[in-house]
Amino acid sequence: MVSVRILQHILFWSCFVALYAIKNMLFAGPSDLAYPPVERFFRFLLSELAFLPWKIIPFYFLFYYLIPNYFRQRKYVVSLLYFIGVLIVCLYGYRSMVTPLSGLLYGETPDFNVYSAERLLYTLTDIIPALGLAATAKLLKGRLAFQRKEEALRQEKQIAELNFLKAQTNPHFLFNTLNNLYGLARKNDRHTAPSILKLSNIMRYILHECSASSIPLANEIKIIEDYIELERLRYNDRLRVQFERQIDDPQHPVAPLILLAFVENAFKHGAGEARFGIDIDIALQLQSGQLDFQITNPCEGEAAEFLTKGTGLSNVCRQLELIYPDRHQLEIRPEAGKFSVYLSIDLRQHEG
Repeated sequence: MVSVRILQHILFWSCFVALYAIKNMLFAGPSDLAYPPVERFFRFLLSELAFLPWKIIPFYFLFYYLIPNYFRQRKYVVSLLYFIGVLIVCLYGYRSMVTPLSGLLYGETPDFNVYSAERLLYTLTDIIPALGLAATAKLLKGRLAFQRKEEALRQEKQIAELNFLKAQTNPHFLFNTLNNLYGLARKNDRHTAPSILKLSNIMRYILHECSASSIPLANEIKIIEDYIELERLRYNDRLRVQFERQIDDPQHPVAPLILLAFVENAFKHGAGEARFGIDIDIALQLQSGQLDFQITNPCEGEAAEFLTKGTGLSNVCRQLELIYPDRHQLEIRPEAGKFSVYLSIDLRQHEG
């Protein structure tokens, strides 16, 4: 990792020097034009290499010391003083190279004051781009690192919250089903043993498969069917369930237990409260990654209002917000004599 970073820095400075040499080629003076293009390029390249240390020093000082230790700590006055001090040292170091370099490249000494204000200002315009790159790169790198950290924390928080909601939902489901089994057992109902067997299959599914972030839709449909059969054992002929399915891809991934939660809610508050025949209508459609789910159950009086505030529904609504943000629509309608849920999810972006 360190060697890769070193190679990246070497590549950066190589490109930097080459670009500056090309720039000098384009704006060469009369004395430089006397040389052939290739020789002229290498003269400018050698010149840039000679001046490079006085650009590298303030670059790395700014990048690795000044910005992280002072500027980010809001010590702006100290940062400015340090910056000015290093800049002055580098300006004079840069200008000190002019005389020997002129003798090496042109065989003569400059006929002007290399430390004049005009020359120092020219040098400053040569160093500033490197410092601007350093400051921009460091601040941008820090910003990106901060955003990545924030995103990681946000995802960790969402995962923790989602796991907490699942941890609440599973016992909630088990508690409700055990209550139903208890009612059968008290009456010595012959369906008690088959109901326990079906419940064990459902719980095995919940424990072993639903820890994943997604499962095939076919698995969710199978567990819904098993749950409906479990409820049929309880309600016998009183229960009439219409479960319509139009699925173009049974293996399409979907978050586990989302649909089952609405079905369980319909039986708990719909079938459980009904005094006569129980009609529950379920429609599930998946076409080209668009999932549409609708369930309607009977509900009387104040129970419909209570349904919208239960723990089960609250949990599944929050799970939808976490798993499918901006990609789902949920409509819950407590109406006269019935309770309906309409759910639409765009699964095309959900890869599990």
